[in-house]
Amino acid sequence: MNSHEGRVELLRWESDRFRQYLKTLSGEAWTQQSACDRWQVRDVAAHLMGNAEGYAASVSRGLEGDSSPPEGRGPAGASSAASSADGLAKRVLAQRESLGDGLLPAYEERDSHLIALLAGLSPEDQDKPCYHPGGIVPAGNFVDLRFKELAMHAWDIQSSLEADAHLLPDSLPSIILLISRSVASGSLPWAFWPGPSLDSIVRYRFEVAAPVPIDAQIVVEGDKARLEDSPGGPAEVTFRCDTETFALLMYGRLALEQAVAGCRLAVEGDPDLAAQFSQWFKGI
Repeated sequence: MNSHEGRVELLRWESDRFRQYLKTLSGEAWTQQSACDRWQVRDVAAHLMGNAEGYAASVSRGLEGDSSPPEGRGPAGASSAASSADGLAKRVLAQRESLGDGLLPAYEERDSHLIALLAGLSPEDQDKPCYHPGGIVPAGNFVDLRFKELAMHAWDIQSSLEADAHLLPDSLPSIILLISRSVASGSLPWAFWPGPSLDSIVRYRFEVAAPVPIDAQIVVEGDKARLEDSPGGPAEVTFRCDTETFALLMYGRLALEQAVAGCRLAVEGDPDLAAQFSQWFKGI
């Protein structure tokens, strides 16, 4: 189901289901530590609410021909998880505290508004450029951006409360599509946390067969990284895993040693370089 309409309907269905899940949580669960180091479960929900609000504002402005940064935000493409983490954490905590018991109703309202806005995009509207901290993107791309946010943060909540949490299966095509789109930009700006420049580049090959296949090579130079979707040269490390494991590794939700210990990841190549992968890909 690759059409815009089909992807919106999947997003709507999963969003509705997740909102119902949030309603089942006890007061104690809302204050549990989530998989995000700085946030409780309620803070993750506040972030998802703010994300929906921000995306809707970006799309609405883009439809009017305005893709400039909103007040208080930097230029498109200038932000990354590393540069945004502190400011985002402070904004989320402040917003959650200001909403109090109104958090869940506010979340439902903003989420429903965003999905209705995306569902109403005409084919022409879908191509209109809109602001995003990671770069200027077409309005239609916000379906996949929202699906990725929902999937990752639903996992952040559920993995802290349940023994066997998984990413939303319908979100995996959107996540892979977003990662693949970084080929065009020549970088992996959001998931990557830069470190010192390396003396020589390191190539990580991912062979992902199912349920959503991808064969890609991630080239790390220490202070930057890029994705090549047509691996051409030999890699220092080759990883073989399923799509969910790949996504969780790329967005820093699963440490490499955990994936290996849980028999989710097969590794070939330099073990020291393999172990370094998680220091660069931490997400937010």
